[in-house]
Amino acid sequence: MPSPNTHVPASPPPVHPFSNSKGLLVVIPDRIDIEEEARMYEDLTEDPGQPSWQPTPKSPSVNGAPSMFSNDIWLGDNIGESLAFARKVEISGWTSVGDKLGGAYVVYDCVIKTKEGTTIHAHKRYSAFEQLYLALRRYLPNHQQHFIPPLPPKSPFAKYRPAFLDQRRRQLQYWLSSILLHPEIGGSQPVRYWVMD
Repeated sequence: MPSPNTHVPASPPPVHPFSNSKGLLVVIPDRIDIEEEARMYEDLTEDPGQPSWQPTPKSPSVNGAPSMFSNDIWLGDNIGESLAFARKVEISGWTSVGDKLGGAYVVYDCVIKTKEGTTIHAHKRYSAFEQLYLALRRYLPNHQQHFIPPLPPKSPFAKYRPAFLDQRRRQLQYWLSSILLHPEIGGSQPVRYWVMD
């Protein structure tokens, strides 16, 4: 054991393994819990006055492969061709049309990017989503019915509140993505009519 007067040299600081790298490299610490981050975000954006809505998982996997996008959409291993024409689906926002006393309604801006790179803006009311849901129920064969997730519920008392509308926007975006990006349903006749109507 060194005496109290003896000087012990400090160990050199650890050298970062990528300190001499010239390229852009971002090292993410392994302390980030992605699921905890997602829960925190949901807690911050959720309206406490509204019951939380979560899509019901239907099928955990296809041929043993877990979903890469959601519980209903699978990115396969290059088996067959996707019939879907959309590459990306987003609901960018909403607007109220009319006044609340004279029959106002909310219109959502559905931004659909096709595989060819064309961007389509389809302005749809909630009732249009219901119409697509019913059209798909009539059109699709029984073995594809379980791919249609339930629509988010109606809430007539909160339908003009911004927090509710943003939550509904995210829920409808999940629902529409599940339909339009599905490799078979995404290219079906009801979907194409709905987008172009």
